[in-house]
Amino acid sequence: MRFFVLISTIDKGICEVPEVLLPERNGVQYVVSWQISDERSIGQSAWEAEAMLRGRGDVTLTKMEGRGLSRNRNHAIATMLGLLKHPLEDAICVIADDDERLMPEAFERLHAIYERYPKMDGALMRLRSRTDGEYFKPYPKELTLYGHHPRSYYVCSWEMTFRARVWQAGIRFDERFGLGAEELCAGEEDVLLTDMLRKGLKVLIVPDDIGYTDPLTTGTRVLDERVLRSKGALYGYQHSLLEAVVRSMREALGIGVRQKVNPWHVMKELMYGINYIRR
Repeated sequence: MRFFVLISTIDKGICEVPEVLLPERNGVQYVVSWQISDERSIGQSAWEAEAMLRGRGDVTLTKMEGRGLSRNRNHAIATMLGLLKHPLEDAICVIADDDERLMPEAFERLHAIYERYPKMDGALMRLRSRTDGEYFKPYPKELTLYGHHPRSYYVCSWEMTFRARVWQAGIRFDERFGLGAEELCAGEEDVLLTDMLRKGLKVLIVPDDIGYTDPLTTGTRVLDERVLRSKGALYGYQHSLLEAVVRSMREALGIGVRQKVNPWHVMKELMYGINYIRR
């Protein structure tokens, strides 16, 4: 079983990537997708990090221009598929960012779970905060099938691990969603998992740690208009128009009460997202 760690980074973020890498080991390869939005602002340290990464035999570094995290992740996926020994090789892909730090035990734990559940297409793992070592969100305490998870649980992209057959089935991150996208700054993880469930693929939430990361999420910016538009677009993507509108109304009322704001302003942004994704 081979592992590919797909690391997406942008501009000066490449300087952090060497810290993501563990000592070289058989069966583990890193694919670094370096997105450059403005080459003039990168600085010498970034080019030095690039040279260091190209000097490692277990790293494949690829560059692309522009912005958009989902574009970046899809670029890493396409690069990884070109590295498979066979088009149907049963490799495991680990989605990662430049602020993630993998635990030395990560690959043993992943190998054990994928070997135990050969029909499983993906596993959502746990990460702790790099700040204090604590979990920064609630996780199910037992193995849980995604789609039957508690309402309090939300997924982050750097918890995602998948068999290569997920990408071979044509699944990709929706580039309309995610950081750097034109209108929608979040929601790409939920959209990808929705696409997987619609194809009958199975994903487990696994109560095992694989690393640490910075506890920064868009969930702390509930009144940001781009976050609200992303949430509305997600409702519009996952549900019928009627259900998306009903869910948005409930969300607007809830936010209005909790944040003491006019719910109609919230509803306006949610509806913008619904209309954007359905047009």
